[in-house]
Amino acid sequence: MLQTKKIERILLTGGTGLFGTAIQKIVHKKVEGFSIYFPERFLPACLPFHIRAADVTDLHAMENVFEWAKPDVVIHAAAVGSVDYAEQHKEFTRKVNVGGTEIVTRLCEKWRCRLIYISSNAVFDGTAPFYSEKDETNPINYYGQLKVDAEKVVMQSNVSWAIVRPILMYGWPYPEERGNLVTTWVRQLREEKRINVVDNVFSKPLCSIACAEAVNAVVEKNASGIFHIAGKDHVSLYDFALLTAEVFGLDSSLINPVPDTFFNELVPRPRDTSFDTSKMERELGIIPLSLRDGLRRMREAEKTESFLE
Repeated sequence: MLQTKKIERILLTGGTGLFGTAIQKIVHKKVEGFSIYFPERFLPACLPFHIRAADVTDLHAMENVFEWAKPDVVIHAAAVGSVDYAEQHKEFTRKVNVGGTEIVTRLCEKWRCRLIYISSNAVFDGTAPFYSEKDETNPINYYGQLKVDAEKVVMQSNVSWAIVRPILMYGWPYPEERGNLVTTWVRQLREEKRINVVDNVFSKPLCSIACAEAVNAVVEKNASGIFHIAGKDHVSLYDFALLTAEVFGLDSSLINPVPDTFFNELVPRPRDTSFDTSKMERELGIIPLSLRDGLRRMREAEKTESFLE
């Protein structure tokens, strides 16, 4: 049986990303939070955690971060997130996504703190949904392989660990951070632009706040092992776009269904990495959020001008 444990100090890497901003909203009233963002980026101005610049690939800088934060738990989310960028900049992406994980893991060992590693659905090839935590990984692109490699770093360490694999996330990003499918569609449809959306790629889209709630449960329940986190509904990207238009009151006739071969992408993407969420529901007590409810939360958050809602 999982045991709850009092956590007082959390260190978060990747604090300005979509997940990073969401987890801060969920936990900042419960713990003292510390976060880092990549140097040479904009200075975050309105996040609830204590924050400072640090490069996860710089051991000396990260040693100073751990001394500053003195964490009980580290949530390691910092990574290059673009599949195409990873393919084009392999050395740099490996340095961040795997090398950074090696440094964070080593320091977790030194400080004897728990490590929650944020991985990805990209570890699977997308040919045999619905994937459980027991299924073997088989990535089809370089980004996915780096996630597998980083997972191995964590699993082979001497730290108490959990690996969280979120699926396709959506939500309001931190200002100046990259968007996601929903924010892109909403912007384009508001500009009355026609958009092409793939109708033969499927997912179980995950609201960023719902992902944060699941990770918070991993932390609070002292849960270990691998956890697949996803939304309730299994939909094509085209149906995802149609529902986005409906919820935001936009013109769905501007959305044109196309096959994935329509786009000349740099690297292949898996067609359906949808998860079996039984373990998430059973061990974390998290009920998957419906896509409609997740999109409604985004719409209401926009009305209140709070990208963190």
